[in-house]
Amino acid sequence: MSKLLTCHSSRSRCVRLGLLLAAVWLVGCGEVSPRSETTREAAQRSSPFSDELLLASAKIALPPAGVGPEDLPAPNSQGALYLGKYCTACHELPSPYTHSSTDWPPIIRRMWLRMDRVEPTYEIPMPTSAERVVMARYLADNALKVSGAVLPAAPGRDAFTSTCGRCHELPDPKQHPPQDWAGVVRRMAEHMESILGDTLARREIQRIVSYLETVSAP
Repeated sequence: MSKLLTCHSSRSRCVRLGLLLAAVWLVGCGEVSPRSETTREAAQRSSPFSDELLLASAKIALPPAGVGPEDLPAPNSQGALYLGKYCTACHELPSPYTHSSTDWPPIIRRMWLRMDRVEPTYEIPMPTSAERVVMARYLADNALKVSGAVLPAAPGRDAFTSTCGRCHELPDPKQHPPQDWAGVVRRMAEHMESILGDTLARREIQRIVSYLETVSAP
C-alpha cells in the first residue's frame, strides 16, 4: 500500500495515489495517514476492501485517458494551463466536454475537497483560490453543450439517447460538424468499455454516428 501513496517520485505513482484517494472517499473511509508496515499489513488483512477493489471502484470517478494538452479548447489560455498543472498531478487530464456547465461545479468541488485532504508530504501542487476560479470558469465556458428537450427526428435517435445518456447529458448534435462525429463516438465507445465494461456493437456505433452526421449537417 505504501507504494501507492508515493506520488512525488513518478507520474505513474501519482496517478495511483489519485485513484486510491478517490476510492477511499467512495467507501467512506477517514483521512489517509502514515502507518507502520506491521499496522498496515494488519489493516489490509482485516479490511474487506482489497487494493484491487479500491482502485477498480475509483476509476468510475476519474477521467479516462486519451486527452492531451493540445486537445483542450484554447490550449494556451490560463484555464487550460491550470488544468494541465493541477489536475494531472493525480489523474489523467479531463476534457471540458466531459460534463455540462451545470454538472461541473459539484465535480470541481469534490476534486478540491480531495486535494485539500492530501498531506503536504506528497508534494501535490494546490491551486490558489484565484486559480480555482479561473479553472471553474474555463470548464463552464467550454463545457459540453447539451441538446434541447426535443432532438431532431431521424433514424438512430433512440440509439443515441439510450446509449449516450447513460454516462452524461445528451450533447447538442451541432457541437461538432458531421465529419467529426465518427471519431467522437468511437472515442466515447472506448471510454464506455474501459469504465463500464460494456462493449458497444459496431452496428450500434454506426447507427449513432449516422444519426449525428445527419442532424448536425448545415
